[in-house]
Amino acid sequence: MSAGATHGKRSQGGFTLLEVIVALVIGVVVIGGVMGLISSALHYSHRLKDKSMVQPILEAAAQEILADPHKAGEGQLVLGNAAGSPRVEIALTQVQLPGSGGVKNRMGQLHRVLLRYRGEVLEFSILIPEETGR
Repeated sequence: MSAGATHGKRSQGGFTLLEVIVALVIGVVVIGGVMGLISSALHYSHRLKDKSMVQPILEAAAQEILADPHKAGEGQLVLGNAAGSPRVEIALTQVQLPGSGGVKNRMGQLHRVLLRYRGEVLEFSILIPEETGR
C-alpha cells in the first residue's frame, strides 16, 4: 500500500460532535427527571408532616363538640387556654330534607359540622338537642 492510500482513509478514534451533543441531551433529560422526582418526594413529605400535625387538632375539636354539641354554633373553637392555642373554624349547616324544616327527632336537630384548620377539613354529622333551659 502506498502512503497516499492510507492518507485518504481517515480512521481516527473518538466521538463526533453530534454524538457528544446527543449524549449530553440524554444526560440532561435523565438528571432533570430524577431531580423532579426528588422534588416531588420532598414536597409530599412536607405535606404529610403538616397534615400529621393538623389532624390531631381537628380530632380534638371534634371530640370537644361531641361532648358539648352546643359549641358547634359558636363559629370557632379555641383548644386550650394558652396564648398560642389553635383556633379551629366551625361551619354548621342544618340538614334539610325536601318538604320539611330539617331532619328532626325527639333527640334534636341533625346538623353537618365542618371543621377547618390550616387548610385541612374534618366533616361529620351531629344531633344537636333542643335547648330547654339554656
